[in-house]
Amino acid sequence: MPLQQAWRLASLLRVMLAPSAFAPRSRAPTTFLRASSSSSSSRGGGGGAFKANGCRADAGGGARARPKHARDAARDVPIGTAWRVYDVYVPLHLDAGKDSHAATRAVRDAVGKILGLKAALELDDAGVRVYRKTCDARADPPGFSYVVDVDDDAIVRAKGTVRPIRARAKKVERIREEDERTVEYGLNAVDAANAYVRAPTRGVREDVTRDSRSDGCVVVIGLGPAGLFAALALAEAGIKVTVVERGQPVETRGKDIGALFARRQLNGESNLCYGEGGAGTWSDGKLTTRIGRNGDRVRSVFRALVRFGAPESILVDGKPHLGTDRLVRILRTARHYLESIGVEFLFGEKATRVNRDSVTGAAASVTLASGDVVRCASVVLAAGHSSRQLMEALHEDGVKLSYQSFAAGFRIEHPQGLLDTIQYGSKYAGYVDNGKGPLPVADYRVANTVEDGVAAGRACYSFCMCPGGQIVPTSTVEGELCINGMSFSKRASKWANSGLVSAISEADAAPFAEVGYEPLCGVSFQRHIEREAAIMGGGSLVVPVQTAEDFLLERVSKRETLPSSSYRLGVTPAPLHELYPPAITAAIRESLARFDKQLPGFAGSQALIHAPEARTSSPVRIDRDKETMCSVSMDGLYPTGEGAGYAGGIVSAAVDGLAAADAILRACGITPHHAFAVDGA
Repeated sequence: MPLQQAWRLASLLRVMLAPSAFAPRSRAPTTFLRASSSSSSSRGGGGGAFKANGCRADAGGGARARPKHARDAARDVPIGTAWRVYDVYVPLHLDAGKDSHAATRAVRDAVGKILGLKAALELDDAGVRVYRKTCDARADPPGFSYVVDVDDDAIVRAKGTVRPIRARAKKVERIREEDERTVEYGLNAVDAANAYVRAPTRGVREDVTRDSRSDGCVVVIGLGPAGLFAALALAEAGIKVTVVERGQPVETRGKDIGALFARRQLNGESNLCYGEGGAGTWSDGKLTTRIGRNGDRVRSVFRALVRFGAPESILVDGKPHLGTDRLVRILRTARHYLESIGVEFLFGEKATRVNRDSVTGAAASVTLASGDVVRCASVVLAAGHSSRQLMEALHEDGVKLSYQSFAAGFRIEHPQGLLDTIQYGSKYAGYVDNGKGPLPVADYRVANTVEDGVAAGRACYSFCMCPGGQIVPTSTVEGELCINGMSFSKRASKWANSGLVSAISEADAAPFAEVGYEPLCGVSFQRHIEREAAIMGGGSLVVPVQTAEDFLLERVSKRETLPSSSYRLGVTPAPLHELYPPAITAAIRESLARFDKQLPGFAGSQALIHAPEARTSSPVRIDRDKETMCSVSMDGLYPTGEGAGYAGGIVSAAVDGLAAADAILRACGITPHHAFAVDGA
């Protein structure tokens, strides 16, 4: 029997015998741990006891551990009912593979050794749960690193430990029950959405016109992650919400994108940038974030996504991602749920102006491209990073904008098999099996800061790496060429691509500024690069390319020797080393050579550079107050999310949307049904 077939059969048996990774959690008796570091030994009754820095939990359960001395009682603090065990390693041949998140026998045995348990953890014990799972490609053989939570009761049932369990940061930690303040959005979302779809009549009543809505409503501009979660939080708090989205729902948007791929028909208002879900819908759907996984709002976002149809594995995966195919289904369910609780959606309507109250100067209404005006009490401005005309209108109306540093460069593409071999070695690369094997498709993250020369001090790094993906056009007009990467949930493509970008400072962008629009000089820089790239490609959204090898040598690649590309609308050789200003090109060139030393073959003849990747984030920030989250120059206007300059990615944008909703509720005198700190502002 071939090796991989044998592994699959063994994995199937392991999963069949393992408990659910998401089994309900049993509530263990509360244990108190001394705040001091002293310890004392004690012997429990029944099946034994485990010790925890001066405390104990007995097999009988339920009794609160008493302090060592009565005078120390005030220093005793509740610290939870479970242990979190880090760095639980299971080698590939014993693990159930990347798609399993169960606490299998191999996982439990590894945890038992770390804790020093007297007996094995019971296989069907819901008190043992995988908290995080990440592939560890550094080991030989490669395997998986787990973080596992073990309840006190489970340890008691395993007859306790042979030695006291001592807390060590990021090794073995005492944890509390999950914070009950974490807000649960979208409860019963699927049932509510299905009921709404089945209703004989739905939507806005025909006798309610756009200029006669309640003045107490909130208008949300943009239906990306920030707009979606702001609308969700506001609507569930009882606020009337109207969402204005220039693009189309995902069903129609998918057809428009299909026409672009099949017939080169670019719809300027419904494409890979504009439409339900924002630019992130047709992307890799990464849920990694630099603001951390454990914040209250981050947990709320992840749980809401699961309720809208995301797999529960995103709660456990070390590098969670959804993929375009899942995002489409999730967004559709979320929209139907929001409609069921009264949110109104205006698709195909572009917001062109935020109008001030003639007396107070606060945001009072939104003008649409159709000429309609939507009156409101507040505006959540959650437009994406490509809403250039709206930013210009805000600047003209006196809303304070500032330049925001962003990054620009290229997309570099490799055969996925090459990266699998670099990461796992030739011995284990076959275990990826185009996304179907036990090992995840290889990815990478590289960064470099240039030390000297014309590019001294400049950073160059990978951005939005899409393993098993493809390169797609994100242009909104044909004469301005822009690209991005995307992947489906299985990541089964034979290519991998990533942004290869360098930071663009205000000094870089300032020479491209239009007179009177200096804060928008980053937008002008982007337009210049995108127009030059379109000319290099010859029009019709054909992308100019160059092998990495030729880019380093500053020579145009030969068409007949170009490696294959995932980009569907055609590529053509071009001198990409001439596209950007010299300092930016030098930073990318020097960094590319260094990355090739770290990952041999990274800058070889199989690596194909595509241009341009210019919209990594918003090049402008709408200034807002840190406390109120309101524009510093227009009351009632809440700049939110990536387009406003306050997020970078799906999760951080969603978190910022929740924070904006909280700010609006407080401004209205409504106490939000939670007590979050502003962790996303």
